[in-house]
Order: sequence, then structure tokens, then C-alpha cells
Amino acid sequence: MKKYMLRSVAVLLCLTLAFSSLTASAAVYGPYDYDAIVVEDGQSDPVKSASMSELEKGFYQVLNKVAMGLLKIIYVFYPAPDDWQSLESYDGANFLPGRETFATEAAAGNRWQIGYGSRSIIPDDFAPDKYYIGRDLTNRLAQGVNDDNRVRVVAMDDGSGEGLVIFAVVDALGVTSADTRAVRAEVVEWAQAQGVKIAALNLSVTHSHSALDTQGVATESIYKILTTSFKNLLGIGENDPRLANAEAFKQSYLATTVAAVKDAVLDLRPGELYYTEVDGSEYIKDKRGLIAPEDIPPIASLKFVPDDGSEGVYMANISCHPTSFSASHGLLSSDYIYYMEQRIQEKTGYNFLFIQGASGQLSRMGLNVDEQQLPEEERLGASTRYSGRVFADLILAADDGSMEKLEPVLNAKYTEFAFVPDNYILALAVKAKLVNNQVFTTDNPSELAIMMEEGYVELGGRVAFGIVPVELYPEVFYGSEIIGDVSWDGTEWTLEAMVDMAPEGVDLYAMPLSNDSLGYCVLDNNFAFFGHIIGDSIADEVLSLGGHTASAVVTHFEELMEACK
Repeated sequence: MKKYMLRSVAVLLCLTLAFSSLTASAAVYGPYDYDAIVVEDGQSDPVKSASMSELEKGFYQVLNKVAMGLLKIIYVFYPAPDDWQSLESYDGANFLPGRETFATEAAAGNRWQIGYGSRSIIPDDFAPDKYYIGRDLTNRLAQGVNDDNRVRVVAMDDGSGEGLVIFAVVDALGVTSADTRAVRAEVVEWAQAQGVKIAALNLSVTHSHSALDTQGVATESIYKILTTSFKNLLGIGENDPRLANAEAFKQSYLATTVAAVKDAVLDLRPGELYYTEVDGSEYIKDKRGLIAPEDIPPIASLKFVPDDGSEGVYMANISCHPTSFSASHGLLSSDYIYYMEQRIQEKTGYNFLFIQGASGQLSRMGLNVDEQQLPEEERLGASTRYSGRVFADLILAADDGSMEKLEPVLNAKYTEFAFVPDNYILALAVKAKLVNNQVFTTDNPSELAIMMEEGYVELGGRVAFGIVPVELYPEVFYGSEIIGDVSWDGTEWTLEAMVDMAPEGVDLYAMPLSNDSLGYCVLDNNFAFFGHIIGDSIADEVLSLGGHTASAVVTHFEELMEACK
């Protein structure tokens, strides 16, 4: 009885702290302001932490320790789900390590083979007030559809027999490891029956802020916090009528993703693959004002041209948040990605795959239009349409005959490791089943472990993607130098930039939020938590694994690159 009383008290404390923390996060990320025809919205002012006094920082550091100490206590007493497994029992199920060998040149007779698949993830029975938008914690029910939410898939091979490498990208805020591995399990089983080898299957997102909730974190979050503790405590099952539509959508979107992957595999066609780098800095800014225009990550553009003259595929890696269509409209939208695809299809007939880059606080610049100067029926989403057209035209303009032809050499290597978060807000969110990330218990009752998966995919020995499960800040990937002398705790970030770990002559780009969505990843020496949440009005540290995430991500990626060499 005493144990249950302590747990009940812990639950009540959790509600108070979690609610205040989570609603603060939602308040920080309010609707965007679209109020100019082409806004001269240059680089923002630097965040306050760059000049915050040592006294202020000291206050927030104490606040951090007190808050995390309380949350840790709450975490210990919050009842855990019955189905949690221990880290010792983890068997690596549905982790794909990639290709066995690492090739440096194409073998005789090798050819690129690439297939494409795309399907809508909006349920056939969509109706107002039935499904949730994955933007914040306000249980925002979708009222209608502005433009489609899709899953787009590219499957590729080089003819070496090492197996296919697949990229599936969903119009969504995030995906979870449990869902990723469920998709892999079904696809691999199907592929084996077809005599097809799958070396890697990546499930990532466009990170649209106005798409359906694929994670569950924006679906009845407060209700889940209120009820899950008692369900866990009493061993009550998952069949909750209030969450039936959300669960039905989850199963629907996963089935649609599997179907789109199969489409891409069955669509494999031989052809040529081309690459170029595009400067998009004129239209992208760091909202913190820390990254100069010349340090904005470039856009990677890939083009597959089939031998048979059929429709090919453009692929673009862009470090820019798709946040031009506000979730406050209550309408589903994949944001500017939909209109990029539309423009590319209209101009070329080709398909399109968008890959999110290391965005952090990178957003659009100078792409808003004055909606009042448009007819009323064209105002909604005008800036979104304009953004998509501009980014598409950048990609198409770069296809001027100078794109570099890539040799049919495909490499893919993956690693996984256990990581113990030190942010107990996230730990509590997992215990309360706000999300279904795959987690494990350890011998320490105050800890949980998350299997983090990282990968490296290289095309033609010239362009590659660093695949990570977190939302990378650009300075983690490109080096702390791009933000200048900015540090929260006064220490120096000494780890090598991930972009510099690639082999000589290879252009490396980030592919974050892949195979899991584990929150923001900021430099360890800039992890301020309440110092940013309150002092700077930036809530990223609430949605993070903790203050050592970046060093773990970078260190393990470096080990992976050494293994590739």
C-alpha cells in the first residue's frame, strides 16, 4: 500500500511538472506571421545566451539540477509498462547493418537501378475532428486537407549483389524506432519471398509541422499522462476507445508505408545517376542569428535518369524547416514539399523525394507573400506555394547539363548503441506512452536505455548521407565554428565536425530524424535547458535526450566512419 501511495503522489507531481513544461514548449512555438509580400527578414538577432551574465547562467544551472532531480524521482515512482524489456535481452531484431563490403570502384557490368513509390497516408475515411495534427500538445484535430500527406520512397541498387538501400520519407513531424522496425520486418519478409535482398531501409520524415500525427505525442497527450500511470499500475490493456482513431491511423500509415516501399522495389529500372550542389542560402536563415549566410548548409541535388526514357526522380537534401503552413489553420499540409513536387512534375514529369537536412533553427527567408494582395480564395497557403516553387526552381536551374555523373558504387554501413538519457521529461513521456519509441530497462531503476541507430550511405564515391535519429543542429554536423564563439557553459567544443569525417572527395550531408525521432541535438556546451527555455524562449532542450546527446552522436558516427575505412 505504501508503494502505491508513493506512486500516486509521484503521478500527481508528474502531472504538475510535465504539464507546465509541455505547455511552455507549445507556447514557444506559436503560429508564424505571414505579413509581407516578400519579407526582408534577414538574419535574426543572436540568442541572449551569447551575452547572458554568469550570474544569470548560474541561476539557471541550479534550476536545471533541481528540476531534473525532482523529475528523476518522479520517473522512478511512475509505473512502467508491463511490456518493457531489459537491455540485456535486446537481440537486435530488425536492425539492418547495411552492406557487407565497402567498395571504392564499380565492378564491370554494374549499373544503377532505382525505383520510386509514393502513396497518400491520409486515411480513406478522413473526416473533420477524427485525426490529429502532429504539431504540439493541444490535441489539434484536423478539420480538412489543404494538400496531401504522403510517403515517398526511393529504392536503389548498383548491381553488386550486396542488397538494396531504401529511403522512405513520410510527410510527418517524426517517426519512432518501433514503427521503423515494424516496417522493416514486413518488407524484409516480403523481399525474401521475392528473392530480393534488403541491405538497408531508412524511414525518415520531411518534418512538416502541419501533417498527421505519426508519433502519438500530439494525440490526447494530457489524457495519456492522466490515465497511463494507472493503466501501467493495474496492467490494463491498450484498447482505449478514446484512442481508437489514432491507433487505426497508426496501423494505416504503417501499412501504406510498407506498400509504397514494395512499389519502389518493384519499380527498379536501370539508368544514370547525377549529382550537383546548389546554393540556397538566399532563401534560408538561422532564426538565432548565429549562422552567417555563407555558412548555411548547401542543397544536395540528385537526379536519376532511366534508360527507357520513363519518368525519373529528383532527390533534394535541404536544411530548412517546412513551417510555412501553420498548424493553427487546422488543415493537413506537407508544407512546401508538396509544391516543390508539384512544380518539378509540371516542369519535367519527374518524381520527387525530399530529404530533410541539419536544420536546427534554420527556416525560410524572404519567401512570404502579402496574402492581402491576392484574391481571397488564393490567400491560404500562398507563402507555402511560393516557397515550394522557389526551391523547385533552384533544383531545376542547377540541372543545366553540368551535373556530375556518378559511378554505380553504393555503400551503406550502420551501427547501433545504447544511450541513457539524462532528460527525464523525455523519459517520462516514454513511460506515459506519449510515444512508442523502443526503450529498455537497465539494472538502475532510475535509468532507461534507448537504442540509437546511425548510418552512412555513399553514392558513387562522391556524395553521402550521415543518418542519425535526432534533429541535428547544423553546428553539430558542420562544426562549432559556424556559430562563432558561443558557449553556454564556457567550455570549448573539441570534437571533429561530422562533415569532415567523410573520405576525401566525398560531399557529406546530414539525414536527421531517420529511423527514430529522439528530439533536438545541440552541442553539449550549449545545452542550457531552463536557461534557454526561460532565458531565451527556445524550448529545444525540453525535446532532447539530454546534455550529452551531441557528443554521443558525433563519437559513434566517427567510430562508424573508421569502420567504413
